[in-house]
Amino acid sequence: MWPLRIENPIFLQTIYGHYPDLSSVEVTKAEISLDGPSLHLHFISTRLPTGLPSNADHSTRCIELAFEGVESISVRKFQSHDRSAVRMWDDAGNILLTCEGTVRLSMTCQFMRIIKISGLLQSQ
Repeated sequence: MWPLRIENPIFLQTIYGHYPDLSSVEVTKAEISLDGPSLHLHFISTRLPTGLPSNADHSTRCIELAFEGVESISVRKFQSHDRSAVRMWDDAGNILLTCEGTVRLSMTCQFMRIIKISGLLQSQ
């Protein structure tokens, strides 16, 4: 489930036709900044958008999300090259996020926005 407090949801809905499933993504970077404070979460998804022309050169999508007004964050595990499940939802005026799998983190923030979605050719 995606939270309702996304600053620019039309972008995501236009290229995917819906909110993409994040139950099996590879988290590649998590940047925590005191400015905001904020968390930028980068991950790779094999779920391709439906609203864009098919491109054989891109087998996956890199997605970067920014979470602003971070109130709490906990990182318990950060390993590479395997899958994690990202879940987000609204709760009492905040967004809650959990990531379970190779990367285990949880966070509470005030709002989020989509920074970037780009194509990536990933070798098998």
